[in-house]
Amino acid sequence: MTTDPTTASLLRLEVGRLRAQESRRRFEPVVHVGTLGGSHRSCVVPLEDLPVLDAGTRSELIRRLLEHGAPGRPADVWLTRAGEPLVQDEDLAWLAATCRTFAALGEHLLGFWSITRTGWLDVRSGEQRTWKRLRL
Repeated sequence: MTTDPTTASLLRLEVGRLRAQESRRRFEPVVHVGTLGGSHRSCVVPLEDLPVLDAGTRSELIRRLLEHGAPGRPADVWLTRAGEPLVQDEDLAWLAATCRTFAALGEHLLGFWSITRTGWLDVRSGEQRTWKRLRL
């Protein structure tokens, strides 16, 4: 599955936003639910909570973000995090919680991505793009 050009350009913009906002090598991940390049809700996940964050808590967080956004409309979910755009355990844990929550609520998940300072990763397909020098 290849990411369409419009979605790829929106993901590129999200990488640029993250680069502009975050210069630290290690920072708290942020979960976003909504529309890439449009309205969305976000929640910062404190680093100290990551080792003890269980599947139920992740699902509840996704549910609240989805319900306070635009319920009933297809949505994207993306995780901005430190590191490289390679699949990590945290990506898979958030993806599982997201799929479970969307299915339970009868919502349609458009896409699930991890975005880092160097690029983006479609966690479901493994497709990724990276940049050394991103010019927007």
